[in-house]
Amino acid sequence: MMKSTLRTALLCLLVTLAAGSSCSRPEAEIYHIVTTVCEDAASAVTVNYHCSLPDSYVLVTQADDTTFRHAEKIKPVSRIWSTVGIDNTATESTFYTKERYVCYATISGLEADTRYRYKIVAGKTRTDARQFKTAGKKEPWNFVVFTDFQHRENPVTLPLVEMMKEIASPDLVICSGDQIDVAGNEYEWSFLLDNDIFRDFVYAASPGDHAYWASDKTPDGHYPQYDKPYTFVNLFHLPDNGAPDSKGSSYYFYYNDILFVALDMNNSNLSSGSRFDAQAAWFSETLDHLAGTYRYLVVFMHKSVFGSDLIDAAVARNIRPQWASLFRQYGVDLVLSGHDHIYSRTLAMDGDQVTEDPAAGTFYLDMGSSGDKRRPLDESLTGNPRYAKVMDLKELDQSCACNIEVDETCLKVTVYNQHRQVVDGFTIPRKERPAASESREGFLFVHMTDPQIGFRDVSPGYGQTDTLMQKAAAVAASPCSRAG
Repeated sequence: MMKSTLRTALLCLLVTLAAGSSCSRPEAEIYHIVTTVCEDAASAVTVNYHCSLPDSYVLVTQADDTTFRHAEKIKPVSRIWSTVGIDNTATESTFYTKERYVCYATISGLEADTRYRYKIVAGKTRTDARQFKTAGKKEPWNFVVFTDFQHRENPVTLPLVEMMKEIASPDLVICSGDQIDVAGNEYEWSFLLDNDIFRDFVYAASPGDHAYWASDKTPDGHYPQYDKPYTFVNLFHLPDNGAPDSKGSSYYFYYNDILFVALDMNNSNLSSGSRFDAQAAWFSETLDHLAGTYRYLVVFMHKSVFGSDLIDAAVARNIRPQWASLFRQYGVDLVLSGHDHIYSRTLAMDGDQVTEDPAAGTFYLDMGSSGDKRRPLDESLTGNPRYAKVMDLKELDQSCACNIEVDETCLKVTVYNQHRQVVDGFTIPRKERPAASESREGFLFVHMTDPQIGFRDVSPGYGQTDTLMQKAAAVAASPCSRAG
């Protein structure tokens, strides 16, 4: 009888302690959740979020493990942040008023072409499950591109994203800038990132000029400019392999057989001593180093090299001469942009001249707008022989997004408006590149099969390219790597 009483008392004590422990854990606010690319999208992603508590973690498992029974626990890099001292408007719409922990958890050593699910845990709070799929799918595959969502209140953006998810089921989504109108206004980011439509894919973006807009509006109605896209880089932890003075806003990553390069082109009114020179040097060095490791080369940047000469004249003056030449030199297949809020697509360009050989040129696509901010055509675009197609999105009341299908012969671009209508389409033939993809095949082979490369460190996990390329070279040089 005494033993039974003691057992009962002990059980009650344990229950009380467990309940007390549970009650002592606070509720957490977890928000701005987004999954972003890593340098090699076949083996790693980064889960980004903001959290009201200092301690949190990510549970990740393969998608068929719906109960998270086999989940791994990944601790994020976490730091407290606000725009205090950067953005001086203390209103509810800004990042100023609420300090929070900016968190990113890089999940590495993943299997290629595999779907995963994850939850974020902090205190008592667990988010619902989100999903992503790693790169590595054999051809054909596809990705979806947007530009210039821009305004929080617009009725177009979220239905357009939902429509493209239904049409294309993308695992990779890219935006070429201006996800918001004023970067310092947090509610604009919330409109996008805290909506259930904007999830379950891996995301990559370049900053637009509006990513530099602080929220402390001046009496004359202008927004001061950040010297860096502070809110952008504190929402999206992107590969840390970019130009030295544009880390996090310029970068590159591999997704299947495409090398994607993101550029930060948002100080176009400057010509000397700007970030352009540093980015141009970085671009050249990076492409020299990675030559032969990809089949297609796609650049995304906000301001269009061959957009309107009138909307942003500094682009034609300061960006076009330098970058059209670089894109020609390195055989860029496609440049994706926005900014003008006018739709324009060039013919194949050889530097700043049209070429009749599409396999030798670079195509420039400015989709104009994936929101409801649109501009009419101007005389620098109409009748210009460099363009294959231009559209007055304002007159047509249209917003655009595109699906790009990829196989071993070409990129097939299909552009939709918000009414599910195909409004443009074109094909970019594969270029003949030196040492076309042999070393990249070696790179992928090593990366997906060498257990030494996978790791579970919570640090960013970038900067492995040299090691991987050395191992890839060894595989490519091995006789058995060429067998069959």
